[in-house]
This record gives sequence, C-alpha cells and structure tokens, in this order.
Amino acid sequence: MSMSEQNYISRQITVYKTDKKLIEFIDKLKPAPTDFYAHIHSFGDKDEEGVKQTSCIGIVLQDYSKGTGKQTIRVMANISPDEAEYILTQLQNKVSNFELKQEKIFGTPDKDGRARVTKLRVIRAETGKDGKKRTYPWYVEIGNGTGMKVKTEKGGFYIKGDSYKEEGKVFININDMDFFKLFFRVSRYIAAWEQTIAPHIIMSGKQAIADAQETAEK
Repeated sequence: MSMSEQNYISRQITVYKTDKKLIEFIDKLKPAPTDFYAHIHSFGDKDEEGVKQTSCIGIVLQDYSKGTGKQTIRVMANISPDEAEYILTQLQNKVSNFELKQEKIFGTPDKDGRARVTKLRVIRAETGKDGKKRTYPWYVEIGNGTGMKVKTEKGGFYIKGDSYKEEGKVFININDMDFFKLFFRVSRYIAAWEQTIAPHIIMSGKQAIADAQETAEK
C-alpha cells in the first residue's frame, strides 16, 4: 500500500451501487464564521482568508456501464443541508410525486466567458407513462457542463439562454427503501456534525460579542 493510500480519508457519507451505476453522498459541510455564528452552517459567508464558503452535501453520480477508468462518466452537484432534510421529509410523508430542480453556474469564467454549470433533478413518479406503478420511483439526474455567466441587477448570476454545453450527464433510478436509507444516513450525519461543531461556533460567537461589549465600555 502506498503512502497516499494510507493517508487517504474518505468524506463519503453513504453510497448506493448497481452493477452499472452508483450514487454517492459526500461531506462538504462548512461551519459559519464567528461573525455569523448563529447560522451554524456557512451560507456563502467569507472565512478568515476572505474566501466564500458554502456548507453543502455533495452528490456524485457515476456511470461505469461502458467500463471503468476513462470510460466512467462522473458528474457532481451540491444540495444544501436544508434541501437534504426536505427530501427526507418527502420520503417520510410518503409523497406520490415530487420534483426538485436546480441549475447553478459558479466559478471564474474562462477566457471565453464560460463558467462551470451543474444541473440537478430529483424526481419521484408513482407511475410510469404506461400507467403502471414503478418499482423504482425515485429518479436522480445530474448534468455537468459550462455556460455563459450573466450577472443580475441584484448581484446574482444565471446561465445565458442557449449557452449551456453539456460535458456529462448521468441518471439513476432507486426504490423507496434504498432512497430512504441514503437520505436518512445523510440526515443523521448532518445532525451529528451540528452537535459536534455548533458548541464551538456558538461559544466563539458569544465570546466575540462579550469582548466587543467590554471594549466598548472602556
């Protein structure tokens, strides 16, 4: 075993595999900075080095039906901790039909003005087009590519119409039980992370407030 293999620590929370595809959930949670301690999670807040940090759960889809290595198609998207909990709630409520869609463009555009794009669809369809009940009602699809990044008047960004160029797309179908297991494990990890990290964040924030008040009173 090489030194790099010995030092490797996986951030995988949970995974579901078939003989052709897999879906994996990755820990990408980030604590809020002291200035925003009550957020617990960082929602695009800047860290001490001025870099924006966003707390999220990474979703990876892989399609190795045509082979492994360079033949494998790998795509990724992120969801917020709240979105993960929301999907779990839908599972617990046993909804018949559900859809969550997101498109995100991020990063610094390249010399051609193109930036990274992720597209995510999470769908539950009780029945198929033939009217029959689906054995695998949950459908997850991720597309990765690039697009032209346009800034809105309010400071946000969107993908310029018809500029998206897809580089990879993978989908997977999952039954209710396996999908519940995935999101239940993700939810438990988020709760464990919050219980572990939150006390330190809150104490740091409260101490910063106390220090500021003490300084102001001098």
